[in-house]
Amino acid sequence: MNNEERLILGLILLLAVSISAYTITSKHLSDLNSYSELLTAKRLLEGNSSGAGLIHQITTSLYRMFSSGEEFNYELFTNIAKVLTVILSAVCAVSFYFMLRQMFSDVASIGGAVLLVSSQAFLLNMESGVYSPDSLGMCLFALACSSLFIFYSKKNHLLLLASALLFLVSALSWNAGWILIGILLLSLTVQLICQPRKWDDVLARGVAALIIVFIISYLITSHQNIFKEAEETNLLLYLPNVPLAAVGIVAFALHLAGRHKSRGRFEFFAASFFLLSVFLSVFAAFPSSLGIALFSAFAINELFGVKDQNTAIAVLSIVLFFASFEYSQTFLKTEQAALASFLIALTSVFIASLYREKRVAAYIIFSVIALSLLSSLSTAAIIESQRIDRLGTSIDDMLTWVKDELHPDANIWAYGISPLVEFTTGRSSYYNDTEFARFILSNDSAAVLKQKNITYVVLDASLFDNIEEIKTIANNSKVRIDSFRLYRYEMNANGNIYAVFVSRNGNAIFAQADPVSGSLLEGDVLVVGADWRKLVPLKKLLRIGNYRFVYPQDNYDVNLFRMFFEHVDGMKEVYTSDDGEIKVFEVL
Repeated sequence: MNNEERLILGLILLLAVSISAYTITSKHLSDLNSYSELLTAKRLLEGNSSGAGLIHQITTSLYRMFSSGEEFNYELFTNIAKVLTVILSAVCAVSFYFMLRQMFSDVASIGGAVLLVSSQAFLLNMESGVYSPDSLGMCLFALACSSLFIFYSKKNHLLLLASALLFLVSALSWNAGWILIGILLLSLTVQLICQPRKWDDVLARGVAALIIVFIISYLITSHQNIFKEAEETNLLLYLPNVPLAAVGIVAFALHLAGRHKSRGRFEFFAASFFLLSVFLSVFAAFPSSLGIALFSAFAINELFGVKDQNTAIAVLSIVLFFASFEYSQTFLKTEQAALASFLIALTSVFIASLYREKRVAAYIIFSVIALSLLSSLSTAAIIESQRIDRLGTSIDDMLTWVKDELHPDANIWAYGISPLVEFTTGRSSYYNDTEFARFILSNDSAAVLKQKNITYVVLDASLFDNIEEIKTIANNSKVRIDSFRLYRYEMNANGNIYAVFVSRNGNAIFAQADPVSGSLLEGDVLVVGADWRKLVPLKKLLRIGNYRFVYPQDNYDVNLFRMFFEHVDGMKEVYTSDDGEIKVFEVL
């Protein structure tokens, strides 16, 4: 490895670590589901291997290596999980770069690796402190792909064996494992069949090895796959890749028509892997990010073959528009961002068209690549800067109280955070969120809790913010509830001060406030919807803390409200957080 390769490798590592390293200093993991996985690892540490996978075994091994006391140190355990996710994301990026090096130019390989690391799907599912088997599975899959393509270049069959083993372990590590192996196998088969050159024996050996691995992985995995239900895919996740994908599609179409000679060796593989990844993105964005970044690298590679100035300028205008739009839509409204991006692209293209020098096309192509990467990186940085801690100090205070005050045999039920409670405090938890949602939206008594041997219930006021989600989980309950948070204070034409509260679905409450203290005045408040408005007595609104209102439309007296504002028979309130938003009830 020469100095230039070391520098490139260092830059990719620095980028991957820089984007994900903030998770180490963050107090909590960004995804609550991560605590379920951490709890599985903790149980493995205690001798219960049920549900444990490779990532849990790695975590417990590292914990045993660094732990110095007999008492469980949940902070050390959490920090190991944070560092592990950073390492996995960095290794994945480097492996992907070496895979691309065997197919495309140096610049295209760097570009593909950067676009993977800075893509929103990769960022949200791997670099944001998400402790999950998916992170390990993706990392192992990238390592296996890298070994496979280096084998193709070096023709060292030990690399092929290593690749096959890595693919097999990857398939066992996450639900998308065997599916991605199948996608890779199909794509390589397409390359083997469609390549215009003579039969490639080395590639055929790789395909044969993949067939064997795919069959074995299919037979031994549980098939809890990602095709169970389609997701509502956020197309903005792939916005940076749109112009490059367009370039790649056009280049591949011209290649098929015989009007363009591909500059890479795996154009059919790249196109097939891309198409299958786009299909996969309907079900899961994270696994598909690898194929989309690979096709973007193919597009960058083909851009260097553009010699016509008009074509180069046209490509520049498309990339400028998407790069500007992706960056500006974070700060502006959609229509404002679109207009600003159009004007930026139009002005830049006009300036570029004034210069018809011999090398203007080459300069424009480099500008296209730089803009695409800068846009992706900028958006990644903005997303990271806007991320907030979902838990906060109130949860921490409650967990400390539970650990200090409740008996070790306590069995706690807490919607959404039961794994966090058990992992942090060591108290048992009841996990069924579907049953919890049904219970809090019903008028069932504490007898229901006693039947499940639940001794304490934790209620968080943030439940009201996600009431529609809870209703969906509880089989579409007809309970109508709206939650409002304080937005700002406004003054009307008469000089009266109003506190404005808004809900997630766009409804608003206008409540008159004292101009000096800001306290709400007794009387009627105006509740406004999209096509309706009504006056409601202030006393009918349920107030939680200082900045939240809950409006129980049609005056439903469900268990959720009775537990928060009136005591349910057979339950006793034993803890309330300082802000009044978290309460713990004992089941008597």
